[in-house]
Amino acid sequence: MKSQGVQIVSYAQPRRRRRGAACLLWGFGAGFCLLIAGIIVSGAVYAGWNTGLATAWAESTVTVQAYARQQCERIPADLLGGSLRLAQSRLEHLAKMQQTPACLPQMASTATVVFLLSAPSPTPPATETATPVESTAPPPTFPPTTPPTNAPMATAPSGDIVADFDLPALLNEAQSTLRQRDYRAAIDTLDAIISIDGDFQRESVRQLMMEALTAQALALYRSGRLSEAIVLTDRAEELGNIDELYHERYIALLYLAGQRYKTANPAEAVRNFSSLYYEFGLRDYVNGPIAADLQEAHRNYAMALALQGDHCPAQGQFEAALQLNPAFSRVNLADLTARLNQSIAACQSQRGEAVSNGGAAPPATKQAIAPVGQSG
Repeated sequence: MKSQGVQIVSYAQPRRRRRGAACLLWGFGAGFCLLIAGIIVSGAVYAGWNTGLATAWAESTVTVQAYARQQCERIPADLLGGSLRLAQSRLEHLAKMQQTPACLPQMASTATVVFLLSAPSPTPPATETATPVESTAPPPTFPPTTPPTNAPMATAPSGDIVADFDLPALLNEAQSTLRQRDYRAAIDTLDAIISIDGDFQRESVRQLMMEALTAQALALYRSGRLSEAIVLTDRAEELGNIDELYHERYIALLYLAGQRYKTANPAEAVRNFSSLYYEFGLRDYVNGPIAADLQEAHRNYAMALALQGDHCPAQGQFEAALQLNPAFSRVNLADLTARLNQSIAACQSQRGEAVSNGGAAPPATKQAIAPVGQSG
């Protein structure tokens, strides 16, 4: 009895084809996901740079705006107290600022009205009135007037008529406030003396002004109000040698530039914070550890380099950021480590491609360049 022949079917080839198609689909899916992730990361980095730049500029000008607001608040008290020249000095100083304060137009108009009201009105000439016909009284007789021997008003060198001020009393007031360490009040009083008469005890006034400006600038540096301290330091430098303020101003300028460029030009921020940390040995300043600012600048610079495709120098920046150990860190160390591993893999891939193409492999690190068209 013959059995029907059994046909043997082999599924090896179809299964192999199906497995290859599945791998191809997974590859396309993974590539698409990586593309979407790259677009999201690029948009986030760009948005972070713009936001950080706006924040840095706002922080760099907030102290100057606070100083202008403080001066504006003192002007009404000066006008009510009769210190017209002091109010005028404040207005002139505010007008010379780079950005005109919003209160200046209103204060200027108010001060103008007060000045006009305080000016003595001229005496109208005596006029004889016609005697009515009905009246039989004799016309009044006026005694002869004699011109005054002493003028009650003093003329300033600029030609303006101002009230007579007791400059020695103002100088004593400045010396008293300086002994009480009220340096801001001393500066205001000395500014008033100079605006009234720039030649009054010139050397003594300049020496007192130098002392007040130096002391107030040092206090502002210690309290972290760096922008206002730099302004007073520049004023003191116009009067003479500022000694220790040179160093304080240089450190403050480096720090403010580092904060300003931390997101806009992280390469420059790395240079500034590295100078403070390694060259000057500065560990803590104003907002905390300098190492935390330097670590953040290294991270931002590495991300910018990786975004440009420079993975090998980005690897060096990520490693430098991880080597720092600040008391508290503003960056996510786990994310920083993950980005370092990604840059290492990308750098090795770039080297392999360069060698296979017959070219020289890119170095692990290279001279730092500023990202996105910034000068390095």
